Amino acid sequence: MSLVFRFKVTFEDVNDVERIIDVGAKHTFRDFHNKIQEAINFDKVRTASFYKANDSWRGGEEFCTDPKPSAKAAGASELGKFIDDPHQKFLYNYDPAEGDWNLRAEVIKLFRAETGVEYPHIAKSNGIAPKQFVDPKTIIDDPSAKLFKEADSLIEGLHDELDDDEDEEEEDDDFNLFGDQVDESEIDESQINDDKPLD
Repeated sequence: MSLVFRFKVTFEDVNDVERIIDVGAKHTFRDFHNKIQEAINFDKVRTASFYKANDSWRGGEEFCTDPKPSAKAAGASELGKFIDDPHQKFLYNYDPAEGDWNLRAEVIKLFRAETGVEYPHIAKSNGIAPKQFVDPKTIIDDPSAKLFKEADSLIEGLHDELDDDEDEEEEDDDFNLFGDQVDESEIDESQINDDKPLD
């Protein structure tokens, strides 16, 4: 039986979402890519790259699903040949042109393939993955960050109200009780007090 790598896959920008995916050593990076896409309900048709990373998650060698001079072909690169650490890490970037989703994949276990299980295999799924066409950078999990964002929105609203009040004041300054022109024939002279005492 062939060896299987168990990966923990998480989003860089979204908390509490985790997928455990088992991938055979002879499967390619493209196979792994397709299974990640299935696990998070994305469309799997856009460009994706894996980067072999060190312990500090700094990316190095690239494996791309589309032809790229600076990268190895994901469909022709067997996973097992590029794993030399029991906790090997890979950065995974999907749809860099638009969505620019960034995930992390780390080996957490190595075992023999089980009879009757088809690999790659989604072993566990925790949390609801974000929608593909939502910018991950707008997803805020930190309560204090949410508070600051709400405060910014409130301040913007107050500025808009102040601007509206200023516009109304300018309109009041221009307001003429009698209109632009006064028809003197309509003025009742008997109502005008020329500083004479009233009888």
